[in-house]
Amino acid sequence: MDEAGRTSWQISIDQPSPLMIGVFIRDVAGVPSRLRWLPPASPAVPRAGDQAPEAAGLHWDAWWDQAVREERTADDTQWPPDLSSWWTPPAFESLDSAPQLQEIVAAHHVDAVRWSNDRAQEHGATMRSRVGDLFETNLVRDTERARGRTARSFRLWITEIPVEGQQLWQLRPDHVLVTAELLRDRDVYRRCLTPVIEALF
Repeated sequence: MDEAGRTSWQISIDQPSPLMIGVFIRDVAGVPSRLRWLPPASPAVPRAGDQAPEAAGLHWDAWWDQAVREERTADDTQWPPDLSSWWTPPAFESLDSAPQLQEIVAAHHVDAVRWSNDRAQEHGATMRSRVGDLFETNLVRDTERARGRTARSFRLWITEIPVEGQQLWQLRPDHVLVTAELLRDRDVYRRCLTPVIEALF
């Protein structure tokens, strides 16, 4: 979803399906991720089978870091990254260098896609419930009034992920991750997002 209160700035909200699939894969196989800050999926994904090997966790972490592109700069025209090549059946060639993770993805891909599609429907319902309320636009305008000036040119990417809690993680000045639960709680979401937008002014 894009909100453009002025031509000089833009706020985009998305829920990339590869990230949804990745979260499901992590939890369904008990992938030993070292990213302790990233909570379990919500709704919870029951474990299926034994815990994945350590190597799968290292590869999953490397994939996640690439997927969210924490190292990218604000003026990178390639953002957001093209994740369409990830988790692509039937051979999952993108995981050829990570055979343990590749095997896990192949075993659980159908369920992961189904779970991801369900989350996409929930995300769509959240966005439809906000049609016409111009939430982010009004937040920028409120900040403009408080600062006594118009916003400078900026772009902010908000990536929604279905994990537990009401949390926001700022990966870069122009990119934040938010939980689905936070996005649905307008008051808490506003309190969390306001300092992010203020810093972009």
